[in-house]
Amino acid sequence: MIELTKSLIANFQEKARIPASSLDGMLKAANQDTIEFVQFVITDGYLDRDTAGDLLAAMINCTYVNLGKTLFQKEALALLPGEIAERYQAIPLYQMGDAVTVGMVRPDDANAVKELSTLMMKPVSPVFCFRDEIESAIKVSYQSTSNVDALVAKLDLSPFLSGKFSEKQLTDLVESRPLVALSDSIILLALKERASDIHIEPKKNEVVVRFRIDGVLVDKLFLPVEMALPLASRYKIMAEMDITERRKPQDGRLSFPLPTKNLDLRVSSLPVMHGEKVVMRILGSLYTSAALNLDKLDFSPEILRPFKATLKQPQGILFVTGPTGSGKSSTLYAALNFINTPEINIVTIEDPVEYDVPSLNQVMVNDKAGRSFEAVLRSVLRQDPDAILVGEIRDTETARIAAQAALTGHLVLTTLHTSDAIQATTRLLEMGVERFIVAPSIIGVLGQRLVRRLCEYCKTEHQPDPDILRQYFFWREGATLPVFYRGEGCEHCGKTGYSGRIGIHEYLKVTPQIREAVLRERDYDEIMAIAIRQGFKKLRYDGFKKALRGLTSLEEVVRATASLEDDK
Repeated sequence: MIELTKSLIANFQEKARIPASSLDGMLKAANQDTIEFVQFVITDGYLDRDTAGDLLAAMINCTYVNLGKTLFQKEALALLPGEIAERYQAIPLYQMGDAVTVGMVRPDDANAVKELSTLMMKPVSPVFCFRDEIESAIKVSYQSTSNVDALVAKLDLSPFLSGKFSEKQLTDLVESRPLVALSDSIILLALKERASDIHIEPKKNEVVVRFRIDGVLVDKLFLPVEMALPLASRYKIMAEMDITERRKPQDGRLSFPLPTKNLDLRVSSLPVMHGEKVVMRILGSLYTSAALNLDKLDFSPEILRPFKATLKQPQGILFVTGPTGSGKSSTLYAALNFINTPEINIVTIEDPVEYDVPSLNQVMVNDKAGRSFEAVLRSVLRQDPDAILVGEIRDTETARIAAQAALTGHLVLTTLHTSDAIQATTRLLEMGVERFIVAPSIIGVLGQRLVRRLCEYCKTEHQPDPDILRQYFFWREGATLPVFYRGEGCEHCGKTGYSGRIGIHEYLKVTPQIREAVLRERDYDEIMAIAIRQGFKKLRYDGFKKALRGLTSLEEVVRATASLEDDK
């Protein structure tokens, strides 16, 4: 038991600069529970999770491990059943040599450590993790397709097999404990696989559940065909959609509770040949803290240095461009984290709010309630902001207000759906914003894509075909062949050769020459030529560099950048 001593309280008060009035409230609410007290410090925004965890762990001569940043070894998880993990509030993380590193809420409990060691028949190396992290990790990490199959077996689906069912039978099944558990298990399994989307697809003889993992759809579950209507109806109820309407597409949103946070999912239903297809987009991330550090987003140094320098400017508009699902929101939040200090006022305007950050002022757009991007942005400018994040430039008036805000002493960060960084310099003009506003307001544009990361367990050296090298590189016969890599496919990566994704980037620093070109109505090609003369490197250049470093494959970079103009 970690005691809530005066020295511990003093250390946290000094480190977090907690006012005495707030401290008294936290201590009373924590009821002498140390972990609860530290959770209040984090929740109220006085310390981030990593700093608080490190500080607490150091007081018991232990190490803190943030489970949101940790990949669990399947072999280690298999050593401890889920029900025992729940009982001890502990979860195996990884095995090194004979010892197993185990995340625990009470790593100083010698008896618990000894009992876990006996149960796993391995020496245990305990590390500290917060209770909500452990609870979330257990819920997610112990999910499996066999769990889903067991839940399906508990359902009485006979009325739906025959097609003779009443609306009451459907409602009763949708609200039954087994179906609720089944629908939750599918979402938890998707979180375990780090999927971005869940597809529920009714076919003639079965229901196929597919996850989009690392940008690619993968078949995960095959359910009985009679599951189609009850499962679709369950998700529609969760998303506050009309389950009696099955002939029209519908959209909704659900909030999925986990101990660490509530995850938002955007839900869409579509009538298809054999029922309703449901697609759920997981908004934000279960692993928020891992995504909020620019230094951990695989930026190349020559991109990161000027990008950080631009973020330090007091005013101007900075764009992050790329298609849907290219990681723009993660980059923007990492950028906000880089500039965020108690001395400045940061406001975000989003639809939806993807990351809940206590130290920011976050506003969710709601057109029905009159909170459009344009209306909220006008109000925010009266809130004395230093920096503003606008989730997306959707219309001319929002673009004009954002550009004017950048000219009047505000740093504006936002996104645009353009193919590359250069197009951002002309897109606002195409939207109808005046050149004399656009040219001086833009200070930088980051273009990005996500490519699949090679699996570290099965990555091997690979020599591409010489014809491919000649197509993309200045290479001739007899020259030394560069070394590339590819994944052979193994159990760790689901036989794909890839695990996770990394960003590839291009960065346009808007110089006086480029501003002049925009003012003088120069076209895309002329602005590109100026940028290249000043050192601009296209997106594929960064991708090839990362392929040579063994982070991704040459084929993956070519695939991700195939639509760009330089490939034509």
